[in-house]
Amino acid sequence: MVDIPPRRRGSEPVQPPEAAADAERGEGSVQEFPRRDTVYRARPAEAPTENMAGHANSIMQRVAVTSVTEIENLIGELERLRDFVRQEGIRLQREIEGYARLSEEATKSTKIIAESVAQWKNALEHMAGRRG
Repeated sequence: MVDIPPRRRGSEPVQPPEAAADAERGEGSVQEFPRRDTVYRARPAEAPTENMAGHANSIMQRVAVTSVTEIENLIGELERLRDFVRQEGIRLQREIEGYARLSEEATKSTKIIAESVAQWKNALEHMAGRRG
């Protein structure tokens, strides 16, 4: 039958019964003692660096998702602005072409009016020359 050692409190290492017996008898080498101690020590639940790394990773993922979302929103807004500027450019080009046509029409009308006034002037001078 195997003797089960009573529970110990604190962080004392738990040694198997044969290690305790070897220690009492003085058997075993000095190099074996540390190995026996570490084999039966309870492991810490989680190292703080692993917890910090996981937390940092979580934060980085949230920041990355937020950044990517913001970038996608900006890209969408820039695309809408590009479309608006293109449409406004087309509208302005049509308006400028309309003003250019109006300007040409006004120039032609002015020439016609000037020619008509010149003909009337010549006609009036010709009539005034006959009378006088």
